[in-house]
Amino acid sequence: MKLTDIAEKSGLNEEERILFDEYTKNRFEGAEEITTPDTSFLTLWERIVLYAEMYGADRAVNDKICPKRPVSFNSPGTLSMKMYDSAAGRIPVIYVRDTDDFEQLVTNVAYRGVRPESISQTGASFIHGAKTRLIILSAKPYSNVPANELGLDDENDWAERSLILRQDHECTHYFTRQTYGITNNILHDEIMADLIGMYEAFGFYRAEWFLRFMGIIPGSGNRSEVYTKGLPENVCKAVHELAVLSANGLERWSEGDGFKKMTKPERIKFMCKAGLEGFINL
Repeated sequence: MKLTDIAEKSGLNEEERILFDEYTKNRFEGAEEITTPDTSFLTLWERIVLYAEMYGADRAVNDKICPKRPVSFNSPGTLSMKMYDSAAGRIPVIYVRDTDDFEQLVTNVAYRGVRPESISQTGASFIHGAKTRLIILSAKPYSNVPANELGLDDENDWAERSLILRQDHECTHYFTRQTYGITNNILHDEIMADLIGMYEAFGFYRAEWFLRFMGIIPGSGNRSEVYTKGLPENVCKAVHELAVLSANGLERWSEGDGFKKMTKPERIKFMCKAGLEGFINL
């Protein structure tokens, strides 16, 4: 099946087809790899993580990261920080298990103390500036989907796996940024990142779960609203149809020997080059 088939099936008019084509085009096609990505920011973060090991992550945050806007942590003992060996190399990650602590930390670090309206829906923050890279993760249920909607029994275990899923989801965005200089807030990037994150957290990928996270299968998830914002209703429906087909294709791929023999960077590169149309036909 091709993208044109989905557009035709969805009854898109000429203007809607243009929007659909623009949204679904593979932005990684023809992109050259960056052979020497900037890692100069790591030196400072190595020292900050060492400081956290000596004095606690809460003190490291307030002394070294946001001294002008310190956070009054509810649960400082549950905060942790480390250099994570991602597919794109080492990157600092802060793990925040208390929801209020996470929201205040992200507000102070990423938004300079101005609390965004969407913060309650946010479970992770990937800060990618000119001089630094940083990931802040919460233990909120991933995509605000509770364990029982996924057929899981243990909410605490789901919270811990949500941390891992978010970690590798954000590190997939980091990989595409470091490797190709590209990261997008659209379906292609999100489905890749969820596959990598889910596989890291559970050892498998389930299309149904991704579709629940996106809200395409009705429930508590609604992320598709973010990634299709501004698109006409008919185009959103076509994107949803594409998401279903792509997620099922990726699930088939993830169960094969070829996928299992790949390293994590090889899987991400493959998905970047394949594009959404490629996912359908895996």
